[in-house]
Amino acid sequence: MAKVALITGGASGIGLATAQLFASKGWTVAIADLNESAGNKYAAELKGSFHKTNVTDYDNLAQTFVQVWKKYGRLDMVYANAGIVEKVNFYEEYKSDDDGLPPRLDDVVLDINLRSVVWTAHLALHFFRKNQDKPGGSLVITASTGGLYATPLLPMYAAAKFGCVGLVRSLAVYLEGTGIRVNCVCPGAVATGLLKKEEWAKFPQDTMTPVENVAKAVAKLVEDESLTGKSLMVVQDRLTIIDNPEPSDPALHGMMSRDNKFKDGM
Repeated sequence: MAKVALITGGASGIGLATAQLFASKGWTVAIADLNESAGNKYAAELKGSFHKTNVTDYDNLAQTFVQVWKKYGRLDMVYANAGIVEKVNFYEEYKSDDDGLPPRLDDVVLDINLRSVVWTAHLALHFFRKNQDKPGGSLVITASTGGLYATPLLPMYAAAKFGCVGLVRSLAVYLEGTGIRVNCVCPGAVATGLLKKEEWAKFPQDTMTPVENVAKAVAKLVEDESLTGKSLMVVQDRLTIIDNPEPSDPALHGMMSRDNKFKDGM
């Protein structure tokens, strides 16, 4: 039986490139996305399935997992890829005569890029454990180089992607030996639908990373069973594995090292 992959944000950009690559490798691909026309089109082309999904609605996201499980009876890889970039100026100055508060910040980028990723990860663990022939699976998360280094113009995006890296590192340590591996891919600038074409045109074009290279990086994380807890940085055609660092302070080492998972105390 073919292995099954569930990809959020799978109807465009990095998610679509990954779906196409995995389908070419003989996987069955379930595309989760809000874009029905594109999702149905590509699911048909790849001989997979499309599931209209709002990742910011837990019940809707959970039902997608249920649908995929009922359809295929297994789940081998989950790619938490759906994401956006923030559209507001975090630093905008607001002035008023009565020194009132600024308007509430539009922080939907945190909902999509972090909260929904946490939900996706939680659901993935549940269904990986249900695999009857061999419990386990591979969870991959789309983080970013903005989750590894300061990104001053997009502070909320960076906060979410740093959160994704932290989630990966923490889950991977706890899940070692269970058959469930957790990694993230951290691309550089990739010309996807996150920005308009004219906005991408402002980037130095010789620094851009092809979407296909990110998909190949995801495949590496899934296929190399020695990898877990890794952040795989993808810049142009260069791959760099960034490990989970050990605590440098001796007082923290006993509490937060990879050898102390606190399983008995949780």
